[in-house]
Amino acid sequence: MTVHFIGAGPGAADLITLRGSRLLASCPVCLYAGSIVAPELLEHCAPGTKLI
Repeated sequence: MTVHFIGAGPGAADLITLRGSRLLASCPVCLYAGSIVAPELLEHCAPGTKLI
């Protein structure tokens, strides 16, 4: 299992890196801290991704 930590710079969801976007699109499970993650970032996850 591989774990990646993905951020969006100073908080704006459109500042996510291309690599971060691709990783989110390919991961089967996304574990995130709802208090610090912009909901728009989760839109990069593929349908069916388990969000925790």
